[in-house]
Amino acid sequence: MKRTPVSVIVVVALLVALADPALAQNFRRVGGGLVGAGGVMNLPYAVNDNAGNQWFIYQGGWLQQQGNNPVYSQGAMLQINSNQPSMRNNQARMDEKTGEVLFENMQAQGFTVTRRILPMRDEGVMRYIDIIKNPQNADQQCQVTITSNVNFGVQNAEMVPDPRRKGQTVAWVAQTHGNNRTAIEVFAGKGAKVAPTINWQQGNNTVTAAMPVTIPAGKEVAIMHLHATAANSQAGVQWVTSLKEGQLLKNVPAGLRRSIVNFVTGSGFVGDRELLRGELFDVIELRGGDQMKGTLKEPSYKLETFYGAVELPVDRVIALMNVGEFRPRQLVVTVDGEIFGGKLSKDTLSMELTSGQVTQVPLSQVARAGYRKRPNEPEEWSFEKPFVMMRSGDRVAVAMPEQPFAVVTRYGPLNVDPKTLAAIVFQSEEHGVHEVLLNDGSHFAGLVSATQYDMKLAGSGPEQVVKFPVSGINRMQFIGEQPEIDDSMPTMKLVNDDELVGSLTGTLKLDTAFDTLTVDATQVRKLSHAADAGLDVQVTLWDQSIVSGQLQEPHVQVTLNSGLVLSVPVALIEEYDQPEPAPSSAMVEKIKETVGRLNAEDWKERDRAVAELTEMGSVVGPVVKQMRPNQPPEAQQRIDQVLGALATQPKGRRASGPTGG
Repeated sequence: MKRTPVSVIVVVALLVALADPALAQNFRRVGGGLVGAGGVMNLPYAVNDNAGNQWFIYQGGWLQQQGNNPVYSQGAMLQINSNQPSMRNNQARMDEKTGEVLFENMQAQGFTVTRRILPMRDEGVMRYIDIIKNPQNADQQCQVTITSNVNFGVQNAEMVPDPRRKGQTVAWVAQTHGNNRTAIEVFAGKGAKVAPTINWQQGNNTVTAAMPVTIPAGKEVAIMHLHATAANSQAGVQWVTSLKEGQLLKNVPAGLRRSIVNFVTGSGFVGDRELLRGELFDVIELRGGDQMKGTLKEPSYKLETFYGAVELPVDRVIALMNVGEFRPRQLVVTVDGEIFGGKLSKDTLSMELTSGQVTQVPLSQVARAGYRKRPNEPEEWSFEKPFVMMRSGDRVAVAMPEQPFAVVTRYGPLNVDPKTLAAIVFQSEEHGVHEVLLNDGSHFAGLVSATQYDMKLAGSGPEQVVKFPVSGINRMQFIGEQPEIDDSMPTMKLVNDDELVGSLTGTLKLDTAFDTLTVDATQVRKLSHAADAGLDVQVTLWDQSIVSGQLQEPHVQVTLNSGLVLSVPVALIEEYDQPEPAPSSAMVEKIKETVGRLNAEDWKERDRAVAELTEMGSVVGPVVKQMRPNQPPEAQQRIDQVLGALATQPKGRRASGPTGG
């Protein structure tokens, strides 16, 4: 006997149900699917977009496109530690408040997974928020992988870089063959600390994004990603770069928004508290939950803080909230993301209601207050200028200090120019003392000697000076992000986890088993020092010569890229690495002579000079870079050719040519 397929039985059952008024009330049509009582739906679930396609969502939450110009054959396939989340039935649930399709309580390698999928029909976008919970009693490492396949094969593809973090990528845009449509895969937001590694190979139609995350015991993290299409690659890239992340997250619940690790979500929060903002009107929320709408009529906000009196012009303020039960403290938030905490000089907030009546709302009854969007308000806060972050949660923009910071370190007392600083961390997890981060990538432990810093506020209005007690400071930030250290930079790693970006300078006296060698420190390629080895070191020179011995002096001089000079105890050195050491004087002369032939009349001679310089290895790099500006155009072009060839050579390639000091 031939069996009727299960899918046919399901369809017939639904048709019967819809034909019977008594049963039809248990179903309703949402998008392209039937949703039963309690929001339960059978899969696949279909959604129409504005480009004439249908998006189908299948078991486990992966998607497919069908219709006029379908791009995705399979999309948004999730794996956790190389395993797909499992579910026991072929159903999902509709969140009636948000319109999201929910896949709940799926299991994957000891983690509990929930997928929230929002079909954004007007934009032709599918927004995914994957929530991964660690139910165990210890922190867990988790490798999250998202894979998509496109139809027709990929004609060309490009990565969209993160404009805020060098070396990070936020999205992949692929032009397909056939219908000539473009797939858009967004895996992270601008400036996110958790960024994907996106892998795609030419000739392949599969893209994979991998993100390692650490999930604390009993906690959860969320990964958000977007899947969309565009008419062409240019339009796709433009869509990604102009994406308003604040609008994208607007309808995400506050608790869930804070769990998202691959997008910056903090501009709508102060700690765990969400800011209140009005749409058409300003709004005051009372402690009982009632809300009053109208126009806030305060001329300015005067606060008494523990670092001094502060007056904020009203056009800078976007929100206010009361914190604390018995002695409430007001937090005032500005358009630039500053947070000032203290006691307001007034006991009321003045509001003109939509009826025209002006009322004074007692501050003691206010939970939150917020202004409608300001004309000059950025989509997201940017913290590129100097800020002081307090232990109390205050975040205050300040003018760049003029006086140096006195810091006691293992390298002696230092006076650090503020212009060389990236940040000073006063509450460091790695050190019991303070941590100094420089704008060249260096970081080291120290102790600032001041007990208080007098600083000017950076905001508009009259000049104001406040006094920050060091005991209350969490972090002073002077630039947006400390730069990353790349392979071309000289670095010194120390046993106390400090790292210095700079070069050895001066002269080293090295007592070997056969003689005392005098070494120009700028010619050192590597210097390593084993733990408990005293002053014994192993030195690799510019030409790859290796000598071991004992340094006569207990300290070496390091000139950082920022200009700061440190005297570093040899006992603290773990390893020094200089990718571009200075060659000997004899080698410099040979390089100069060879560079002179780059402008020879005979093109064969010019080619031979390029080959010889390339063969000498990376040691020629600093010399030819220094010589380049004074060379004729032909020689400059040839030098660029040499530098390009050197960049592709393995790091630390042996140099040839004459040796000597």
